[in-house]
Amino acid sequence: MIANVISERGSTTFGLLKYLWGPGRFNEHENPRIVAAWDPTFVRGIEEPEFDEFELRLLAREMEAPLRLQNIPLGDHVYHVPVAVSPKDGELTDEQWAQVAYEAAEKLGFTDGPSRSAVAWFAMRHGLGKEGHDAIHFVAVLRRESGEKVVPWNDYKAWEEVRHAAEDRWGLVSTRRRGGGIPDLSRAEIERAEREGRSEPERVELARLVRAAATAARSEGEFLTRLRRQGVIVRARWKTGGQDTVEGYSVALRPPTGAERRPIWFGGGRLADDLTLPELRARWEQPTDEQAADTRRAWRPRGWTDLPTGRQVAITKLRAEAWQAATEKVAEVRSRLTNLDPNDQASWSAVASDASATLAALAARVELDRRGDLRRAANALARVAQTDRGTSRHRPDGLSAMAGVVRTATDAMLAAHGGPYAVAALIMQLGRLVQAIQHASHTAARTTQARRAAEAADAMLDYVRSTAATAPQTPADRTTEQSRTTPTTGARETVHRPGQTTRESDVRDR
Repeated sequence: MIANVISERGSTTFGLLKYLWGPGRFNEHENPRIVAAWDPTFVRGIEEPEFDEFELRLLAREMEAPLRLQNIPLGDHVYHVPVAVSPKDGELTDEQWAQVAYEAAEKLGFTDGPSRSAVAWFAMRHGLGKEGHDAIHFVAVLRRESGEKVVPWNDYKAWEEVRHAAEDRWGLVSTRRRGGGIPDLSRAEIERAEREGRSEPERVELARLVRAAATAARSEGEFLTRLRRQGVIVRARWKTGGQDTVEGYSVALRPPTGAERRPIWFGGGRLADDLTLPELRARWEQPTDEQAADTRRAWRPRGWTDLPTGRQVAITKLRAEAWQAATEKVAEVRSRLTNLDPNDQASWSAVASDASATLAALAARVELDRRGDLRRAANALARVAQTDRGTSRHRPDGLSAMAGVVRTATDAMLAAHGGPYAVAALIMQLGRLVQAIQHASHTAARTTQARRAAEAADAMLDYVRSTAATAPQTPADRTTEQSRTTPTTGARETVHRPGQTTRESDVRDR
């Protein structure tokens, strides 16, 4: 079963109803009918008459009654989630779909209870979709009968529980993740990226930015600062009962200028298994009371000025010479990997995650037309970093230095003392580290990870070669650059494909 819980929000209930009871984009809306609703009188079987326009207007008015009776302006109050089964599952009955809808309404908190009134909702179905899948549309107005506003926090998790229960109950095609850790992209995400002229879907870009910020950060508060500095919108999921404890988060990119849509939010778990808030917090030391106060303040929306604050820690901007130090740190980490067991998947996954974060940070710093290679490498290593569910992630002693490398890639000046060659030198050292990951994966028979590490190495080599081809230097610049990024004796090998060796001196002089 597939639930597309990138839920749609709208401001016109009747407009949505008219579409659902209309022909559809591909004339797939046949025999539209309500199979479940908060008010059973709206449920109709396939043999009963269809809703006409007058009845649809009455239904829309009934659902919007809590807003109209209290003169609450209409807007962004319609909640719509299409839910479908795989074409391999055939068709469910009206009764089965009704059970799915009632369970979803209960988990979303839309039903009435001792301390809450009900939300107006219904589930309708029609003919098979364009790709032959059976489906329902779950629609609700986000106001209780009392007029109280409803915010369906963590609705993705609620739908996931309903989905898995239905799969187990009726033997449907399973959508549980079998390792991998990164959810597959939906068709809607891919089409939206193409429509807006993006080189990749927003979820892919957000996962890369979150991983880079989390790896560079020394605390939760710094993580939020780094994310926002990159133009990412962040909001907290507070523990029920107040705004003192954050138990999750969502992120979004600002919509393109002129786009007539709101930001699309993704929880950390929808980006990747290793980007949930508990997984990220495991990276950082336990905060002091002052740091915890600063972190709570950082999570709060702007305008909350009555919160206690800790000491403001001054962050000194890294000097340009930090590029050379970062390159040396990567070399140090790589040398430590020689003693790491190739079968220690958790440790190698952590190394791959840190390398991915470094490349993600670099991809955000270099020229726009040169980011593609680094993005490809970062994405490939992000997949190498995933482990089977239930496998712990830990960083071996001595490998925590990579966090400082990510900070350099994020903060240090690019213009002075090296420029593009400083970046290329760092990428060459990272390439050697990626080769170590590839070799360990191959030795441990992790074929997929080895192939993806090789893909990352290829993309990094392409970047280094293009640096030599597009960034000419004067003799004086070259002398300065060599003194900062190369050892005084010998030539260093860089990223290479199988059967091919490239030396740093060759790349520079090419």
